[in-house]
Amino acid sequence: MEIKEALKEKILILDGGMGTYIQQLGISYDGNNDALPLTHPEVMEKIHKDYINAGSDIVCTCTFGANAVSQHGYGLSDKCYDMNVAGAKIARKAADSCTDRKVWVMGSMGPSDKSLTIIEMMMDPEETVTYDVLEAAYQTQAEGLIDGGVDGFIVETVTDGRNAIAALSAIKKIQEKKGTNLPVMMSASIMNASGCIMTGMPLTELYDSVKDFNLMSFGLNCSFGANELYPFIKEISDKVDCAVSIYPNAGLPTANGYEEKPCDTANAVTAMAKDGLINIAGGCCGTTPDHIREIRHHLEGITPRKY
Repeated sequence: MEIKEALKEKILILDGGMGTYIQQLGISYDGNNDALPLTHPEVMEKIHKDYINAGSDIVCTCTFGANAVSQHGYGLSDKCYDMNVAGAKIARKAADSCTDRKVWVMGSMGPSDKSLTIIEMMMDPEETVTYDVLEAAYQTQAEGLIDGGVDGFIVETVTDGRNAIAALSAIKKIQEKKGTNLPVMMSASIMNASGCIMTGMPLTELYDSVKDFNLMSFGLNCSFGANELYPFIKEISDKVDCAVSIYPNAGLPTANGYEEKPCDTANAVTAMAKDGLINIAGGCCGTTPDHIREIRHHLEGITPRKY
């Protein structure tokens, strides 16, 4: 079954936090998660399998910042294609090892560590990153993900609409080049109760700016806890003509880390599901396989949002 067909039948379960779970496992590395598919492939496969065993229908590659712009500070810009191929292959292997159901692999593409809008506002002559440079970096990333075997893409934690357009345009160009037509998810991150992303753009305007890219889904991730995200998911659900996704943090971080219990996250997401607002649900920072297991249990049998 294709993922778009599956979305009509049930709420699909996305995986949980990647970076925070890596930290929990106590891996010794330099903080560059995106290099781990090259240096610690067995650990990455374990993480994907942990989420699959917890009930994830969709796993995301460990390639969030595997683009030449974000990797520049690590001196690894020339390794980005390899990072993405490796990240996709590891997730693909884990997904294909699941024998009781179909598991899809989405290639994660984060916002990069540069905001095009802020760069333009600052008019910094020392800043060399342009739209064309970022789009080219995303093209290399998208090509590596396709060559590694992903089922689609997830442009996530969007904090700048122009960065998102660069990623979506890059995906479109590479798919045209390679003759593929893989689905694309997009997920934004809001900064506060205003419901705007970091650059000040409201969610409805963000959607209007990207809807012509024929998205499979649009939604929210990261931000804060699911309870606080309800009104914004309602706003999105009322607006968009594609699937809606939600994968929140395990609350806001404290001095002790993320403390929201799996049942709390699941209950908040369930309220959205029962009100017919979502098609995809999972977790972001601080969520674990236990959170995903609880979300799947709570959402079992709830009808997905109609669109």
